[in-house]
Amino acid sequence: MIDYIAMGMVFDEALTGYDIKREIEAGIGNFYKASYGNLYPALKKLADKGYLTMTEQLQGNRLKKYYEATALGKTAFLEWLSSPFDLNSSSDSLLARIYFFGVLPEDIRKQQLQAYELYHQQILRKLQALEKRLSASIADDRDYFEMSTLYLGLQHLADSLRWFQHIREKKPLSAFIRTDLERNIES
Repeated sequence: MIDYIAMGMVFDEALTGYDIKREIEAGIGNFYKASYGNLYPALKKLADKGYLTMTEQLQGNRLKKYYEATALGKTAFLEWLSSPFDLNSSSDSLLARIYFFGVLPEDIRKQQLQAYELYHQQILRKLQALEKRLSASIADDRDYFEMSTLYLGLQHLADSLRWFQHIREKKPLSAFIRTDLERNIES
């Protein structure tokens, strides 16, 4: 994953490894963590493959290495973003991909988001069926707390589906947050 995230960060501009890590922390750091220990080997590997160029520039007394995506790297990155998502991957991997969707053509972006929606709808239907089957059998505290995780999963999927539709239609993001906050205040 770090390979693609690094390529996404240098898709439009040359950055140092330090700058890439800082951009990761500022942009997707809430759901993806990168360390210098995994970033620098990834940058070297990407440069060896021809996906990135590395140039050195003297700034003061320091020699800084700048990385930038090549045409080959940009093509590989766009192919990754456009490819079907591994449904067994974590939601953090999905969010990391969506973070870079702004570089995709709109039609491909919408197709990807619709595929994610369909997948999440399938999971939601399965969990709803499970909830119907199990909700009548809550007998003790153990059952209650086991079911509480199911209900959180149901709420999370419903919110995710609403978010996918919202961003696929490119509605104002503040409207999504406001609606969510208003719903929580009413509860």
